[in-house]
Amino acid sequence: MSGIRIVGFVIRSVMMGMIAAIFLFLFFPELLKPITEPQPEETATELKIESYADIIEQVSDSIVNIRRFNIDRNTFSPTRGNLRVSGGSGVIISDIGYIVTNYHVVADAEELTVELRNGRTEIPQVIGYDEATDLAVLKINLDNLSFPVINSAISSSVGDVVFAIGYPFGVGQVSTMGIVSSMGSQFRVAEYEDYIYADVSTFPGNSGGALINTKGDLIGIVSSRIDNTTMSFAISTKLTMDVVEQIVENGRVIRGWLGFSGSPLNLEDREKYGDSSYLVNGITRGGPADQAGLRVDDIVTALDGKTVATAIDMHQLIASIEPGKTINLDIIRQGQKMSLEMLVAERPESSNRTLNTLNR
Repeated sequence: MSGIRIVGFVIRSVMMGMIAAIFLFLFFPELLKPITEPQPEETATELKIESYADIIEQVSDSIVNIRRFNIDRNTFSPTRGNLRVSGGSGVIISDIGYIVTNYHVVADAEELTVELRNGRTEIPQVIGYDEATDLAVLKINLDNLSFPVINSAISSSVGDVVFAIGYPFGVGQVSTMGIVSSMGSQFRVAEYEDYIYADVSTFPGNSGGALINTKGDLIGIVSSRIDNTTMSFAISTKLTMDVVEQIVENGRVIRGWLGFSGSPLNLEDREKYGDSSYLVNGITRGGPADQAGLRVDDIVTALDGKTVATAIDMHQLIASIEPGKTINLDIIRQGQKMSLEMLVAERPESSNRTLNTLNR
């Protein structure tokens, strides 16, 4: 009897094993595949090394070295003195030899020279300058000139990779790389500004050089830097070319002027009159605003129907109006709304002044 039980137990065990195997085969066939060792990938992913050498090379020939010569006169012997050499950089912007640089690079020079990357040197003609934006235009008479892609519509964004190319310390052309950190016109570095603020190393002598993007487009003219940091300012191509076109055409930049200054209202008054309102705190005697009857403590709410976000925007909007045009200035005076008609004049500072020594 015990033998029969043993045989029955074996048969039942075999049957249960067969049923389990059939179940696994039907519902989990992947478990029946042979186990193999994992195979290494046939090809390893190659590290991609980015180089911008071609971009730098295509722009480099258009960046020039500008040298400024002055003589420090001897007080006791006016015929004697020490030669002082300084300078900066510039960017060729046309095939007929126009060069844009910073005003402070060429200001008060007794002599200037422009040296190309290939060693050709020329004494430039000073076409004009604009101290308010720190820009100047020179011209050289050489052939086979290179210049970068210039498109005022090209936009930049925070985080874009950029390169500064110039002649720091006069030791030769140098390129440095960084990113755009901020943009706009609120830095108060110059009177009229549209700056690209970049985390890119620049040094004395970089002023007037190029700021380009990774496509080789000229996006700005290096202008200034913050000491002991890698932070630099570049004047946008849009503002640069607006100024250059006026200098080439007129010999100077012509700006509209109304002859008053203002400041933002305090928080309480902004809530009452609006964020785009400004308090008049100064009026130039005999200027358009004075002649139209504007008074100190008037509140300006709009100019020719346009509201502006900041006092700087108001300043730049007035500058953009063509002299000779009549505009309406909307104001509030002692709680009463008024509109004053004004004839826009040319800003006195933009009259055609001559640098006494630049063309010697």
